[in-house]
Amino acid sequence: MLLLLVVKAVCLLTFAKFVWVVKTVFSSLRILWQPRQISSNYKFLPFFLTIVLVLAIAACNHNTPQQETSQIQTDKSTLAQTPIETKTVSDALGKVEIPVQPQRVVVLEENVVLDSVLALGIKPVGVMYCRDCEENFRGIPNELLADVPIVGSIGSQPSLEKILSLKPDLILALTWLKNSYKLLSSIAPTVMIDFPKMYDFKERLRYVAQVLGKSDRAEELLTHYQNRIQKLRPQFLNKLETKTISVIYLAGSADVFYSYRADFLGYGQIITDAGLRLIQQTQKERQLTLSIEVLPEYDADYLL
Repeated sequence: MLLLLVVKAVCLLTFAKFVWVVKTVFSSLRILWQPRQISSNYKFLPFFLTIVLVLAIAACNHNTPQQETSQIQTDKSTLAQTPIETKTVSDALGKVEIPVQPQRVVVLEENVVLDSVLALGIKPVGVMYCRDCEENFRGIPNELLADVPIVGSIGSQPSLEKILSLKPDLILALTWLKNSYKLLSSIAPTVMIDFPKMYDFKERLRYVAQVLGKSDRAEELLTHYQNRIQKLRPQFLNKLETKTISVIYLAGSADVFYSYRADFLGYGQIITDAGLRLIQQTQKERQLTLSIEVLPEYDADYLL
């Protein structure tokens, strides 16, 4: 564009100088003009000057289309985005091609995936929240996501319009949204995570880190976690070595509760890593729905 302006400016300056010369010549001729006495050598001078003027203008305009075409091509080349480097990862539904370093991530979950994303230092551009929970994001301070747009609530379908407006380059979701996979993947590459199969929080952190290109950061976090466990373990064992611990989840009503296998949720893994005795350690089922009558069977020195 700049080159085109320079060329046109030169043409205009040349044309202006030419007009000034023509005007000067005609002024001189007017003074010397004597009808019937002018030499025959000059009687075609006005016609000649007119031809020269037309040729000069044509010369300036002759190069313009080529220059404009060249400039358009240059602009297109400049505006064309550099091809995004991609990689292929495996998810719950197969394989998906995603950016190597995604920058705008939408997380369609409010707990087990979202915590990994935040821990890795990435702030999502859109999230879902838990509408029926005491905390919008279970276990995650709301202030960490205060200015992040909400694109739906857990248990319902996310708003595709809102997600589209956020222009994500990656969508992370759990498999309960697999019926929406086709629509989601038409907006951005979508990675589906099967939580019941990827229940180990360390494994899940490593996987999310691999997807986001943050594997080094994940190993730093896990090393830090292990160092804290090693420091706390002697303190716990001195006081709680002979004690038992039980963790239960209450349902909406007071007469129903849930018991989860020790290694299924993060709390059980942490208690086990600390060397403490969890009653659910012998539970084989991933989840048990129990009535209040059997609660005494899950009693312990410490009931959480």
